Amino acid sequence: MTSSPGPGARSVVVAGGAGAVGAMLADLWRGDGDTVHVLDARAGDDIRFPEREAEVRLREADVVVLAVPEDVALEAMKSVSPLLRPTALLVETLSVKSRFSSAVAELAGDGDRGGPIAGINPMFAPSLGLSGRTVAAVVHRDGAGADRLLDDLARWGARVKITTADRHDHVCAAVQTLTHATVLAFGHALADLGVDADEAAAMATPPFMTMSALLARITGGTPEVYRDVQASNPSAPAAREALARAVSRVSAASAGDTEDFVELLTEAGGPLGGYADEYARLCARMFGGL
Repeated sequence: MTSSPGPGARSVVVAGGAGAVGAMLADLWRGDGDTVHVLDARAGDDIRFPEREAEVRLREADVVVLAVPEDVALEAMKSVSPLLRPTALLVETLSVKSRFSSAVAELAGDGDRGGPIAGINPMFAPSLGLSGRTVAAVVHRDGAGADRLLDDLARWGARVKITTADRHDHVCAAVQTLTHATVLAFGHALADLGVDADEAAAMATPPFMTMSALLARITGGTPEVYRDVQASNPSAPAAREALARAVSRVSAASAGDTEDFVELLTEAGGPLGGYADEYARLCARMFGGL
């Protein structure tokens, strides 16, 4: 999808603009005709302690994006927020929202500008492109700037899912933490089994090829990104504990009779809800391409 320019050019500052998410957003706003200023630690910028030129950019900005790690974002919010105009939008791109949301609540008080603050989480690798993909959005504090951000995302072709910080983290523990932990556990189980990679590839089934492809993508990715998924989400330990219980459940059902295994399959398919047929068709298309 080709986006059409949004109404009225803006001044946008992207901290972490050399990273994958920051660069994607910077390019999208540039495509709208907005003026984008990139600050990045690799160029010597520290958004937690903005120097004079950066401070001028922040004071003039309509939108300020914190595409930085959580610890940096939490600290930067305290120093950046007082510099912004009351109407300026502050945006975070964290994979965990609840701690930032709590920090926003703590801002309330004397001297707080009270401006809009939002959070987005692209549920995909930015290299895949935004059009047609899901972006989770949390409005920490509403305002016209937050509304326009949601409009921007939709206009750029994203499927925007608006949620709360707590629900975001709970669901992401399932769709990210649990998924990645399952794939990584698959890799370590392969290592424990000691199966030769050439033999496995020669006899690979479509499900094995799919899992191996996921394993290759994750293990070939940026360690900090995948560690953040496992370490930062407050619901992550519960997700991994659920995975461990599930493996034990499979072992127990396998030691039982056919009825036990039928019950296992029924229970396992339950969370798919009304999407079971849709996912089954997707799987068929994927396997057809292998």
